[in-house]
Amino acid sequence: MRTITHRRSALRTAAVSVIAGTALLAPAAAALASSPAPARPAAAQPAAAKTTKIDIGAGVTITVKDGKPYYDGKVIKPGQTVDDGIYVHLSADGKRLYSKTQGGGTPYAIWDVRTGKLLGTQKNSPTAKVKAALTAKPSATSVKAWQELRVGGKATGIKAGSKVTLQQKQRGTWKSLPAGTSVNKSGAYSMRVKLGLKGKNELRVKSGATLSPVFNVTVR
Repeated sequence: MRTITHRRSALRTAAVSVIAGTALLAPAAAALASSPAPARPAAAQPAAAKTTKIDIGAGVTITVKDGKPYYDGKVIKPGQTVDDGIYVHLSADGKRLYSKTQGGGTPYAIWDVRTGKLLGTQKNSPTAKVKAALTAKPSATSVKAWQELRVGGKATGIKAGSKVTLQQKQRGTWKSLPAGTSVNKSGAYSMRVKLGLKGKNELRVKSGATLSPVFNVTVR
């Protein structure tokens, strides 16, 4: 009987301990539940689009919104030209604006669309066709037979990627040689050349219908 009494006392003590522990945990849990959640940072708001104004003169202002210039309330598209007494042209890449407000010899003003700053002026219309032309210059004017040299130059009014071929005058007739290359993005070209015809060689460079001035290379 004593043993039974001892066990019942131990069970009662354990039950009291559990209840007491629960009572102690309850305020802490309540405190955690009542604690405010950490504030989340506010979402970044997109910056307002900057508006630039370009005063091209004669009381005319071009407004640039979101990188797009507007004239008389209408957007000017890349490559578009407006000519209604006031001349305005937007470059194909949309980065430069050309304007002209007077006739005669007044130059065309060049504006940076992004900043609205004046970059300078030019005499020719930005839409005027440039006459195709080629220059050609050899790296040496006298070489041994089959000695390598280079011929290079600039192409104006000729599209990048256009083929450029070296021609040699043979018995009064111009013949295209295997030497050739393409015009790069900056309008330049350079090709490797080997000549075996001894004596004075008359040469020129050809791209489509465009020809360079004739130049000479002597092969020893």
